[in-house]
Amino acid sequence: TRRTPSAFEAEGERVFLLGTTREELSGSEWAHVVHDHLGGRPPVLDLAGEQTLATLLREGVGLLTSAHDLSEGGLAQALVEATLRNDVGARVAVPGDPFVGLFAESTGRVLVTVPDADADRLVDLAHRHGVAITPLGRTGGSALSVEGLFEVPLTELRRAWTTTLAAVFG
Repeated sequence: TRRTPSAFEAEGERVFLLGTTREELSGSEWAHVVHDHLGGRPPVLDLAGEQTLATLLREGVGLLTSAHDLSEGGLAQALVEATLRNDVGARVAVPGDPFVGLFAESTGRVLVTVPDADADRLVDLAHRHGVAITPLGRTGGSALSVEGLFEVPLTELRRAWTTTLAAVFG
């Protein structure tokens, strides 16, 4: 009877990444699109970690204002999808190697948002469950901005998103 939406719902909320990002690119969507390479080692699966993350997400219903899995396309794809549904942009910073951070398809990761007032509660919940948590930034504005890398207006993202299949299939 209660659910957590997958898209950003409001401006000014805190954006976090739950889970651990590893350098897992060889079997990724990036490798397939850029290098026409479909294969390689798939991301490592940690069933116990997945179960722990699922428990955290279940307990976070009502606390989390959005939760989007990171699967095909990694963080980059999740950010695009989360911003476009309700036209709520975001300004984030990706720690470490930004390429790995944006495109790795490590399992057991979720992009989430909470209001400012609930950020400490989310951090405590993640620590209690032993789930890595990384602050990324804030929702808001009319663009997706990754600090030091790019800023793309949501109108441009939407155009690319909606015209891709038409361009492929005519």
